[in-house]
Amino acid sequence: MLTTNTMLNHPLTKKQNLSECRMCGAPAQYVNFGTISCSSCKMFFKRNANIGQEAFKCNFNGYCEIKRDNHHVCTSCRLRKCFQYGMTTDKFRASRSTKSLVKIEPRNQSEKLSILNSLKPNHSLLTSSQWTLLSDLYNTFDESQLSLLGKSLVDTHNSLQPTNVTYQKLVENYLLSLYETTGRYLRLNDDICKLSFTDRSIVLRNAADNVPCMASAFILHRFGLLSLDSFLKTLTAIYGHRPVSLSLLAMKFIISDIVIFKLALSLFALSKITYLYSPNIPVDLTNSSTLFHIQNKYAEVTWKYLNINGFFSINSFLST
Repeated sequence: MLTTNTMLNHPLTKKQNLSECRMCGAPAQYVNFGTISCSSCKMFFKRNANIGQEAFKCNFNGYCEIKRDNHHVCTSCRLRKCFQYGMTTDKFRASRSTKSLVKIEPRNQSEKLSILNSLKPNHSLLTSSQWTLLSDLYNTFDESQLSLLGKSLVDTHNSLQPTNVTYQKLVENYLLSLYETTGRYLRLNDDICKLSFTDRSIVLRNAADNVPCMASAFILHRFGLLSLDSFLKTLTAIYGHRPVSLSLLAMKFIISDIVIFKLALSLFALSKITYLYSPNIPVDLTNSSTLFHIQNKYAEVTWKYLNINGFFSINSFLST
């Protein structure tokens, strides 16, 4: 599936998350002109974008670091960073644009509450501890930022046709978010954190491949991104035709149940597939039984959830 960590120009940082402006790191609540941004950077971009980059000059040869407390110092570098992170004038409106803003939290929270309500114990197949585990596995992977960027990719495609450079930046932001989300997810998994250092390093190397691939497949399917010409062309330019063809083929195996997706994600995050990165890196677990116990715990919850929700073809597995 499609993932990369070599073509991104923007470093992963601990502070860069859903509630921070991509340009300066200030608190941000909305997507403005295609990018998560604070009100200050939003208004700055609206004032200066149409003037053009050429009208401004940097006194430090374009090497200014834009932060919340100094973003007013260099207009040239700040404007360049706005374009770099995917802001586009295509979304400018003559009237106030607040109605078109995408609110980050309420939509995702209402959807999450609806799903979590369906996860309340009903004294069926799952024990109370298994219901707790199911809820924890669901909450650990927070797809809200990926969903937000997926919607932004769709909206940008459906508005005025974006330039190749602009849309590529949006796609790069989406790919960057895959790794940010994966990092947060793996750090929040208590079972992984409790493994020994050697076993944890083996699991994390595999999870770093598996989790972004699965998350990307789900978001691609959820928003129909592979049906968008702009997205498809950009991905093909980055990865080539073969990986994109495999991703298109994989779409028919994806189901829309987000709980099942997250349960599958937890299983693949703990799968042991040997990758030889260096002859000095261990590939054999020091305590395989611990990992098997965790895998079995996740698998049992997954099978029971499938049974509860009408996937009756798995009954034979539960009765053995």
